[in-house]
Amino acid sequence: MSYQTYTHFTAILALTANVATLALVVSWRRSRVAPSPAMWGAAGVAGVATVGSLIYSLGFDLQPCDLCWYQRIAMYPLVLILGVAAFRGDLAGARRYGLPLAAAGGLVAGYHYLLHHFPSLEAGTCSFSVPCLVPYVWRYGFLSIPYMALSGFVLIIVALVTAREDS
Repeated sequence: MSYQTYTHFTAILALTANVATLALVVSWRRSRVAPSPAMWGAAGVAGVATVGSLIYSLGFDLQPCDLCWYQRIAMYPLVLILGVAAFRGDLAGARRYGLPLAAAGGLVAGYHYLLHHFPSLEAGTCSFSVPCLVPYVWRYGFLSIPYMALSGFVLIIVALVTAREDS
């Protein structure tokens, strides 16, 4: 698979995550998601994001910047945390450990995405060797790797928050 094809594929995944997030938020009041599908779905999103980031760095030799590393530090453990919680049927544990990690990663991804639009917001977090201000991927005039990560983090948060307590 070529780099262009892969970036197009991951961009579509991010947009799909946006639609799924919107669908969960809109349907939240009417029927909340059962805990098991919510946790398995959140673990799946974390897994796809993890594999996707590894393909970008190992398959296409893109060096992650410092902010990308922080996002990975938040996303990678979510695969295990949410997967174990889903296997055990532990929504409370998934929320207790997953929500803070997803929120922290989402904040970093949001800040990183803002840097692509407003470079003056850079506060000394970027290195000179791998700058955070240069988007490796820029699709549809707005979609970058930090946007993809933010989409994943937000979908994980919404899936865990909108899950029913009972099942």
